[in-house]
Amino acid sequence: MERAGYVAQDSAQSLRESIAEYYERNPGLLDPGNLPQGVAELFRQHDAGHVVFGCDTSLRGETLIDTWTLFASTAGLRGYLEYFKHPQVNQIFSETGYLRIALEFARCFPDVLRVIWRSRQLVSKWPWAGYEQHLDRPLREIRQEFNIAVV
Repeated sequence: MERAGYVAQDSAQSLRESIAEYYERNPGLLDPGNLPQGVAELFRQHDAGHVVFGCDTSLRGETLIDTWTLFASTAGLRGYLEYFKHPQVNQIFSETGYLRIALEFARCFPDVLRVIWRSRQLVSKWPWAGYEQHLDRPLREIRQEFNIAVV
């Protein structure tokens, strides 16, 4: 399968177009439209993060977006832990398997360190809540403004 356009560092797609591509390429994702409002918003923010930071939905990509979320977004640890209050998120973790997640984290630990390093280079943190203000901007412009370097 061809690589998604939003993972390219210099993608000319708008954030809105990239999110649409992300959903099109990942039809098995939970549809935020079918979730309670608070949970849906968390999933939309998470999905926008996938796009802005250029992460796919593989276990590696999920590990990296979780790291970006913790270190490079305004969600931080508090926002990240908010996820685990919702059964939909815990279901994903249990279906994937905690051992499998831990092994993938260990496997891609060098990339995790790269994300942590790059998050320290940001001009400012990515606005987890309020990302909508950037929907019509090209990804390359957003990444330049925040100094985001896709891993």
